[in-house]
This record gives sequence, C-alpha cells and structure tokens, in this order.
Amino acid sequence: MKKNYFYLLFMALVTMLSLSFVSCGDDENDDKDDGVDTTPIRLAAGSEKIITGADTISSSNKFVAYGKGNTVYAWHVGETALLVNEKKTISLTVYPQYYLYDDPVCEWGCSSDYVKKNQTQGTLNSRSTNELLVYENAGGATLLSYSFKDGKLTTILAMVSTNHTSTLGSYLAERFLMLPLYEGDKTYYAGIDGIEMESANTYVLMDMYSTKYWEVGYVKADINSTRSASDIDDMKELKEKLIPFMTND
Repeated sequence: MKKNYFYLLFMALVTMLSLSFVSCGDDENDDKDDGVDTTPIRLAAGSEKIITGADTISSSNKFVAYGKGNTVYAWHVGETALLVNEKKTISLTVYPQYYLYDDPVCEWGCSSDYVKKNQTQGTLNSRSTNELLVYENAGGATLLSYSFKDGKLTTILAMVSTNHTSTLGSYLAERFLMLPLYEGDKTYYAGIDGIEMESANTYVLMDMYSTKYWEVGYVKADINSTRSASDIDDMKELKEKLIPFMTND
C-alpha cells in the first residue's frame, strides 16, 4: 500500500512537470519573434513603408499616418505611434519634403513676448507693436504677422510671393487637410491640422492677395464655428493693418 502511494505521488509530480513544460512552450510560442523591427521610423510626407513581419498596423494619430495590411502610409507632418500585430509599438516621425517657412507660432491666446521668443525666422519690423508683430523675410514668407487682441494671439497672416505658388500648395498640404472653400463666387482653400475640427488646433485659409502675393491666414480651430466668413473678415482686417508695411508693393 505504501509503495503504491509513493508511486502515485511520483506520477503526479511527473504529470505536473510535463504540464509546466507544455505551458512554458506555449508562452514561448506566444512571444515568438515575428521579425518586426521596433526601431523608430522616419518617413517623408506622402511616402510609404512595408513593415516586415506585420499583419496589421494601426496608428494612434491617423492624421499623421495610417496603416493598411503590412504597409504604413505617411500622410501629414507630425509624430505618431504604430501598433503592429496588436502587440509591438513603433514610433514614427513624418517629416516634410517641402520647406517654405518655419511653422508659425500657433499657440492661440499666447502673448506677444511668447511669440518673440519662439519665432525662428525673419527680422522684426521696427514699427511693430504689442498688438501687431510683423516679421520680414521669414524664410519664404515676405511678411509673417501676428495679431493680438487684449494681449492674446488671435490671427496670423503670411504673405508669400506668387513665385512660390507650387511650393506653397505642397507645403500646406503636408501640414493641413486642405479643401476648396466657396463663398459666393469666390474660391478659397481652407484646411485644418487634424482629421476633424475636434482634433485640430489650427485652421488655415489661403487666398490670392494680388498678382504678386498669396496670403495664408491662421486662426484657432473652433468646433462651434464653420470657420469661414468670420475668419475671412478677421484676415481682411489684418491685411489692412499690413498695408503700411507693403508700401513698396
């Protein structure tokens, strides 16, 4: 009887160890390397990349990039995180192919001092005030102006030579979701830096100022507004303020 007891105990231990090895083997299969390299990726806007070993790819910011099958498509300038096969994460940076001028300081509600500290290009015109900062020759922008109300940034306007027409369109399309906007018999081009207004920070409006210049206006994206007529009025008002700075044109 005693012999049988030890025999049964021995068999029970063998069975437990066998199950343990099977379990470990299953875990190893679950963690088996699928060949996905998690090294951070950099892609130019408008390009794409096949990720080896990927069956599915999802993006935390679909405005920047999106996945389909084993391929990631870089859409707009920015950063996002890719989830591959629902278990591995890859950082993705989408950089622009078109540089015209550095992105304006679109920190809506900030002060003029904040803009002065963070504006990276151009020479501040001596006639600027705390209500209107005007930078000359800011990269490809002849003028880049910031308008403030009650000390807070409300509107930005860039004046760009029509010599840069082709580059300007591509430059904006890499940074904004651009669409035509019709106001009566007038056509503008409007865009947001998000897939929808709720996720956007900035609304942009592109219009012909003259045969020499395009104007590109920036305002805060607002989910409670159509961001059309009122923004056009704000930009017209800012244009009037800029006339003294463009007397040679």
